[in-house]
Amino acid sequence: MKQFIVLAAVLPILLVFLAQFMLDGQRQVRMSAAEDAVRTFCLEGSYYGRAGAGETEALRARLAGIFGISPADVAVDLAPAREGVLSYRIDFPVGKIMAGAAFMGISAARNNGRAAFEGEIVLPPPEPEPEPEPEQDTPETEPGTLSFFG
Repeated sequence: MKQFIVLAAVLPILLVFLAQFMLDGQRQVRMSAAEDAVRTFCLEGSYYGRAGAGETEALRARLAGIFGISPADVAVDLAPAREGVLSYRIDFPVGKIMAGAAFMGISAARNNGRAAFEGEIVLPPPEPEPEPEPEQDTPETEPGTLSFFG
């Protein structure tokens, strides 16, 4: 009976750590997906030359879908850092920080936060335009000779 009482006291504490581990893992997966979305947006925008304000709104909506929040809550800052390098900063609310906040006496109002990630993307140089091929003169053959090349 002593062991059951100890287990009943310790198990909720251990479950808080397990829930926190799962919450952190979920947040990390979302952050990785968001970073991939930003990199894809920047690289496609550089290829197709479409990094306008309307496209930034599309990125904001995509990030909001990843995090499950309103697009107005996501702050996106894209700026050229130097030649061929684009810097970005994404700021968004993360919601719950602690998995067992009520169990530990933390109010729901204090259990919220914002997160940000930033980085730089090296854009590929523009592809050079292909040079026109020079016209080649075909050698003329004498009448009565056989030619396989022309």
